[in-house]
Amino acid sequence: MTENRKPTLFAWAGGLPAFTRLTRIFYEKYVPHDELLAPLFADMAPDHPERVATWLGEVFGGPAAYTEHHGGHAHMISRHMGRGLSEAQRARWASLICQAADDAGLPSDPEFRSAFVSYIEWGTHLAVKYSAPGAQPPLHMPVPHWDWDTTGAPEPSVSLSEKGQVSPDEPITFIRHIKPLFRARDRQSMQWAFDLWSYDDVTRHAQAIFQRLQSGSMPCDGAWPRENVELFHRWMTSGMAQ
Repeated sequence: MTENRKPTLFAWAGGLPAFTRLTRIFYEKYVPHDELLAPLFADMAPDHPERVATWLGEVFGGPAAYTEHHGGHAHMISRHMGRGLSEAQRARWASLICQAADDAGLPSDPEFRSAFVSYIEWGTHLAVKYSAPGAQPPLHMPVPHWDWDTTGAPEPSVSLSEKGQVSPDEPITFIRHIKPLFRARDRQSMQWAFDLWSYDDVTRHAQAIFQRLQSGSMPCDGAWPRENVELFHRWMTSGMAQ
């Protein structure tokens, strides 16, 4: 594989047959016996594995078949809205789909697996976010496309203060106020040093993280809004509640 003739992740994986093999193993071997996932898919349509395979194929550079035949991004998002998915369910889904990738014989080279896991982490975190009560996800968007050097589709940093979600006298907690400020892209880029979605890690490295946020050196694709930096500092100085 050379830079000038680099195949898509879809082709490198083995095309639609490989992704169909993956999803069938996942939904037939792992899901029915898992206490967290089995209830979610109890009423799964017979062709659900094939639909998910088609989605993954389009994400990883294959034909736009999910968009053409199944409703594209809007339909996929609609399948998650209002379901109230938990972080535990998300983590289990991500873990088991990676095990299924081993079983299905998907390429095990670090370059492919890095891109594969990057999408799985990014996509499952968005699924949890969009499934929350009252969530208003953007529906009119194309299916995301992942390539060899994709580490997370960029999302703008959200200012919770500007959106009126934090009042001046509201106690600041990590789970409700701080963790949502860090995108999957931010987490992955700093994974070598600390986990931005871990309360223990962020608490342990709070001063160093704050200095990076204040200087604008983190996130790597643009400084946080001033309100977010102040919110992080307010959390630090008020006892760093979980």
